[in-house]
Amino acid sequence: MSAIRFSKYSIAFALLLPLAAQAQYDEEEAYGYPDTLIAVTNAVKFDPVQILHGDFRFYYERMIGKRWSAEASFGPTRRNYTASIFQYELDDLGANVNIQTRYAAGLSVRRYFWETDELYGLYLAGAVVHRLHEKSHSVIGTDGDLTGDVFEDSRRYTDFVLMVGYQALTLGSNIFFDFYAGAGARYRDFDVLRSSDLNDPGAYAVTSEQSWIGTFVVGVKLGVGF
Repeated sequence: MSAIRFSKYSIAFALLLPLAAQAQYDEEEAYGYPDTLIAVTNAVKFDPVQILHGDFRFYYERMIGKRWSAEASFGPTRRNYTASIFQYELDDLGANVNIQTRYAAGLSVRRYFWETDELYGLYLAGAVVHRLHEKSHSVIGTDGDLTGDVFEDSRRYTDFVLMVGYQALTLGSNIFFDFYAGAGARYRDFDVLRSSDLNDPGAYAVTSEQSWIGTFVVGVKLGVGF
């Protein structure tokens, strides 16, 4: 009798198991399992690391195919605090330097390595980024007063970069981090303001410079997926 009862329970369990599995699968599909609460095929991001370069772009990424996505970015530029490390820079952070608000824009294409329907995991990306930084310098005379002479400094950067990154979605939230690093080529188109005597308006001169150099990028974007 116990054997018959066990057989009945086994048959019932076998019949109910596919239904339970299907229900679990439907629930997982609805909530973007295994990564996020809602499947992430779009994302808005911001990279606080780029503030050091005076780059305040916002990024929008969208899935465009299996494992493929495109990302566009745009935002204002302000003072580039790292400029003096890599190039001649007259800006001494003084009050006589007026930083102009200009722009930065970029476009990239990503290929994710993992089979996923979300913007998730290890990826390879190619990107083009253009930034414009401009500022004006007012000359301070030997008496400590402004002379009324103002000179402009303008620098344009165009980067062609190949990057490797990891976009880390989480189980409990659609807020995530996007870690990346890469290298490439940079075209610089500068109108550089130089001076041999900061207090003498006649010692100021603007020189035009164009060059190609190597460049590297590293950053961490904070994003929200939807």
